[in-house]
Amino acid sequence: MKTSGVFTVHRVEVQAKFGTPIKIIPFGDIHRDSDMHAHKAWQDFLSYAKNQKNALFLGMGDYTDGVSTSERIVLNDPGLHDTTKRTLDDVYKGVSRTLGNELGFMRGRCLGLIGGNHYFAFPNGQTTDHLLAHQLGCRFLGVSTLLRVAFRFGKGNHHTYLDIFAHHGKGGGTLPGSQFNGIEKMAATAEADIYLMGHTHAKGCIPSSPRLRLQRSSHKPHVILDERTPWLGRTGSFLKAYEPNQASYNVDAGRSACSLGWIEFEVTYTRTEKGGHDRVECQIRGTS
Repeated sequence: MKTSGVFTVHRVEVQAKFGTPIKIIPFGDIHRDSDMHAHKAWQDFLSYAKNQKNALFLGMGDYTDGVSTSERIVLNDPGLHDTTKRTLDDVYKGVSRTLGNELGFMRGRCLGLIGGNHYFAFPNGQTTDHLLAHQLGCRFLGVSTLLRVAFRFGKGNHHTYLDIFAHHGKGGGTLPGSQFNGIEKMAATAEADIYLMGHTHAKGCIPSSPRLRLQRSSHKPHVILDERTPWLGRTGSFLKAYEPNQASYNVDAGRSACSLGWIEFEVTYTRTEKGGHDRVECQIRGTS
């Protein structure tokens, strides 16, 4: 597997209200132009996501099925005619445009797009991932990002931050629990509230072990003990592994069926006063 290899740091400001839940919905591994694309599951996702009025979205890579790492090597063969190359460019511009039109409702609400290992590269250095990000008016985030969502409450300058560490993903074990081992290890690299991976087509989210933090108090020199529980998520897929009378590399390898669908997190901020200290508390709930 070869990706862009790019790591990014990004900040997005979002207007929010205390006590009003905000959904964060990662989606990825769509493989939109594959014969094994799970069309019904994808349409169910689009229908659901369009009706979420207070939701933010994060792309996790592999939006198109073409082109894999080995296939990009073939397509870089200097023996290919210029006409063939231009035809392929047009085909994948069309694939990106189709997907961008389907996701158009996310424009202005997409935190960014992670890049995967399936993408078509154009002569100018851009890829289908870049084109899709441009259509959605968001940033291409490389294969991995440390993303800060800055929630702003009211008209003042008060912000509360939610940090997400996301990577397109690497292989996990075959058992459900082992799928989360690699995500848990991400915590050794970066401090975040939510850790995400795609790629394996597994789906699920679980809370990690709670962590204690010291926060500054408005009453110097006091500090406040804060407890925050990070969440781990494998972000699912829209590529079927098994279809009657249809050839599939998953069938050839004897792998299990893919976990179709998506996960989501509901984030709610409340403002309370405890012991004379004004505090903002965050509750995160995950659903798969």
